[in-house]
Amino acid sequence: MNKSSNSKIGAKIWWSFALFVNVILTIQAIFTQNVLGCIMVILFGLFIAKYGDPIIFEKYNNQRKIKYRNACKQREVFEKKEKLRRFKND
Repeated sequence: MNKSSNSKIGAKIWWSFALFVNVILTIQAIFTQNVLGCIMVILFGLFIAKYGDPIIFEKYNNQRKIKYRNACKQREVFEKKEKLRRFKND
């Protein structure tokens, strides 16, 4: 393994741990009915969603982008066929 793959694995472990801690703190804040704790957990969750999501779910996000592009291409083909069909019927 090279240095970049080790750093990627380390970052993924760190963000996964941060997500786990956020879940535990969320449960604790809800059960104790701590409003300030709930607000802090929400802010921490937004931070994780913005910076940790691309690292933790990198493969999933790439697959989703590919599927979305394919769906857009299929939609364009369908719309072109539909326009031709409507033009022929008019």
